[in-house]
Amino acid sequence: MKKQLTLFIVLGLFLLFGCGKDKPPTGGPKDTTPPKIIDFEPSHMTTNFDGKELSITFSEPIDPKSFESALYIYPPVLKKKIVAGNQEIRVKFREALKPNQAYLVTIDTRLEDLRDNSLENIYTSTFSTSDSLESGELKVKLILHERVKARPGTYYVQLFDAMDTIFVTARNSDNLSTFSYENLPLQGYIVKGFLDENQNKEPDINRELIDKKEVVLTDASTQVTLALTLQDTTKPFLKSITGISAKKILLRFNEEINKVGSIRIFQAENRERIPIYEYLLDGMEMSCFTSPADTIKYLVELLDLVDYMGNVTKIDTMSFFNFAQPDTSNLVIDSLSHNDGQTVLTLMPEFVVRFNKIIPLDKAKIQLINSETEQSVPLDITKKNGYMIVTCPKNPLKNYVPYKLVVSDETMDYEGNRLEEGIEISILPLMYN
Repeated sequence: MKKQLTLFIVLGLFLLFGCGKDKPPTGGPKDTTPPKIIDFEPSHMTTNFDGKELSITFSEPIDPKSFESALYIYPPVLKKKIVAGNQEIRVKFREALKPNQAYLVTIDTRLEDLRDNSLENIYTSTFSTSDSLESGELKVKLILHERVKARPGTYYVQLFDAMDTIFVTARNSDNLSTFSYENLPLQGYIVKGFLDENQNKEPDINRELIDKKEVVLTDASTQVTLALTLQDTTKPFLKSITGISAKKILLRFNEEINKVGSIRIFQAENRERIPIYEYLLDGMEMSCFTSPADTIKYLVELLDLVDYMGNVTKIDTMSFFNFAQPDTSNLVIDSLSHNDGQTVLTLMPEFVVRFNKIIPLDKAKIQLINSETEQSVPLDITKKNGYMIVTCPKNPLKNYVPYKLVVSDETMDYEGNRLEEGIEISILPLMYN
């Protein structure tokens, strides 16, 4: 009876510890050292290769299944057998390699040792069955989109054949950098970059920063820039419309808008179109100036609404009521780019006047006058960001002759409100020979 009990205990221990991944015995400090490739045959950039296998030696024993998922050969070699030794893995070709063909071998970070430690950096090597290698070089500059803040993770750049989307190779780095790929065939590639935040070695299009482009490698060296950002696929749309005054309405969107193809406003009852004098996009809002409201209900129609991710809404409409009264508040100058009595070291000074409200360009009454002759100087007058009027003399001013810039109180906003107080400043152009 005791012998049978002992046999059952031994059998139970065998079943408990003898199954699953073949790992070294536990105990002691946890092994966190990542595996390394210490030898690869044929060596990198070998030509006239006529062998039947690849041989890779690692710094420690490797999980063979992880090696299978981490190995890529381009162009693909479909028939092959993987033979695992202690620290060496051989890839035996079961089909003839193509003559006069360069092959690119990639072992990515899915590779793990028996303690689940991953290869830190993607390994690549190339060899050729001819006496030459491919000549193409591709440089991929990885940056963050201007609207994206830095986030932790590992950066990856993957190349795919543009014809059939077959994986070609990849690189990874802990930092934003320029990724270089040499010995590539001169052909089209899909270049995909992403920030792997969850460490699964794959891009998560719903949560991680991604960008991709298609590039044709036509000469010895080509460079492309990827700007990583969240791949927002939500189309922009109108959320609300508010009447600010009898001539101004404010449109609010679900996200920041890059551009609008066109905007039309109709009286809801008879579809009569009302004039639009100007509109100004500012992030998630758009100010729109129209003729005075003389009915209650209106309809706004937007065409080709585009957000900063390139998502397009072909048409969006919304009805609204405008009960707002005319704006009777004063027009005020918020700032002026020059001070009274200032010396300017140019004969072509630019003056920027910022108002507290958006004004029509033809209602900006600004003059630059020669103080000695009292003659007005011809000006180029433009608008910037709706609120700013920029003026510059069409011809160089006279050196060491005083001028005065006059912003008249006849300047008006869209609802006829005049400038609360005009302003006049003196400037002196001074150019040294």
